Amino acid sequence: MILMKQVPITVIILTLNEELNIDTCLKSIYKWSDDIFILDSYSKDKTIEISKKYVNNIISVDQNHWSSIRNWALRNLPIKYDWVLFLDADERLTYELKTEIEEVTQDNSDINGYYINRRFIFLGRWLKHGGLYTKILRLFRYKFTYYIADGDVEYAIVKGKSSYLKNDIIHEDKKGIFNWIEKHNKISERAAIQFNKKHDILLTTKNKEIEVEGGKLTYFKYKLWDKIPLILRPIITFFYQYVIMLGFLDGIEGLTYHFLQAFWYRVLIYVKVKELQYYKSFK
Repeated sequence: MILMKQVPITVIILTLNEELNIDTCLKSIYKWSDDIFILDSYSKDKTIEISKKYVNNIISVDQNHWSSIRNWALRNLPIKYDWVLFLDADERLTYELKTEIEEVTQDNSDINGYYINRRFIFLGRWLKHGGLYTKILRLFRYKFTYYIADGDVEYAIVKGKSSYLKNDIIHEDKKGIFNWIEKHNKISERAAIQFNKKHDILLTTKNKEIEVEGGKLTYFKYKLWDKIPLILRPIITFFYQYVIMLGFLDGIEGLTYHFLQAFWYRVLIYVKVKELQYYKSFK
């Protein structure tokens, strides 16, 4: 085992029934950070039991939109260090990334946030194409950061400058397809409720003094996306990710994931929007 220097980083992990993932996640940061918080939404499995082997700071929080929990954490936790790293329970850090984080957080630059590459593993395969090898804004000086929710997604907002790291967070959910479908069935309701509402994120992206996760691409995505008829979105999303963004190069695993995430999930949102409109007509 390679021993690493302990770094002045606070790590915050959100959990809900993550017994299959949390051990791997915590092993990747154990003794690398001495300030780790688990924010658990009343898990009913062994998540807490496993977490206690590594972490003392385990706090129960009401299940809510991820952005609300993250904002609460940044404003209320007794955070020890200036730099905060948010991790999901199904993510882990590589040795190279930990070394890079140690380096960039020791300098005295004016950077307040860093994007990190996310390596997406599905059915044991790294999906390198289809727009899945993305950069996410997860490392930042917490006093300059907050989150905005928009339906089924969230965006980190960092006041000041942001930059990019070279190495990867590895994302690999071991809970299986049943849990994936259950999760997306739930969050599709948020997307359906958001439909036809104003996107606060569009106003936020116009502020040049902050970095909105995704930058200008976030703004243009929403401006374009809102012009596409709802019924066409599953077809267009699947075609864009699987064909234009070369998702087909990732074999059967790529086809399976893009069918589920780009097509099936978008159809589910469409059905729920129509359902909400139908029942609203009776009121």
